[in-house]
Amino acid sequence: MAAPSVLRYIAPNLVTSLAMLFGLIAMVSATRGEYVFASWLIVWATFLDRADGVVARLLKATSEFGVQMDSFADFFNFGVAPAFITFTALTTTPGLPTAEGGGRILAIAASALWIFACTFRLARFNVIADEPRYKGLFFGIPTTLAAGALATWFLTLLKYAGADNPLSGRDQFSEGRAFGDLALGPEAWLILPIGMLFGAFLMVSNLRMRKPGLSFKRPGPIAFSLLAISGVTFGFLRIFPELMVLMPTVFILVWIALQPAQSLRSIPAPPFIPVSKTGS
Repeated sequence: MAAPSVLRYIAPNLVTSLAMLFGLIAMVSATRGEYVFASWLIVWATFLDRADGVVARLLKATSEFGVQMDSFADFFNFGVAPAFITFTALTTTPGLPTAEGGGRILAIAASALWIFACTFRLARFNVIADEPRYKGLFFGIPTTLAAGALATWFLTLLKYAGADNPLSGRDQFSEGRAFGDLALGPEAWLILPIGMLFGAFLMVSNLRMRKPGLSFKRPGPIAFSLLAISGVTFGFLRIFPELMVLMPTVFILVWIALQPAQSLRSIPAPPFIPVSKTGS
């Protein structure tokens, strides 16, 4: 009976390991200039990040080891890998405003702060995760959401790069163009480092967020669920990143706009640097 029990716990960790493999291949692909493929791998890693938890719950195989492994995988897949891909693309492509001078410094700073913020957010979450008053809540946006937004923005910029844009992947998208003849110049790539700085701030912030989940009982959750299913479908088929990017971006902006009116504000925030499981 021991062997089946062990195998049950191995299953979700294999999903986590596959996600890390995607992150590794994404970084290797970036060194070869295969930025479209690398970005899709990060998107797929976000799907697997959700899948490993689903598998663990279905098999009743949740464990402290699995939680820690998932955290390490998140650091690698959503912290290091996206920062590496973005830094490589923005600083090694001649003709981009981020390839030299102040733009290069911006790209370096944004990539470094992204990794630091991701690390800080995961460490902080691990400390406060068992606190009953924080159950069902996020303080700051999850690394998965941040990385998903970054990867889909990257893909959208690649798809809609104009003829004068030295960093382009428009010939690698066979589906239609939801935004028509939109053509973005080299300056559009400044969106990424600026967005990374914004995302880094949101990851370490005390802004409250309820943990989202699929639901078909109320209009809001129904809309979220349908968008999530559509996003997974588009991501699996590697099509329409410009539509996929709308979900995390709009979700983040609406979440920020609703912060002043949220009832969650009555819940005291954890210490900025919690030093124990009790938050003391």
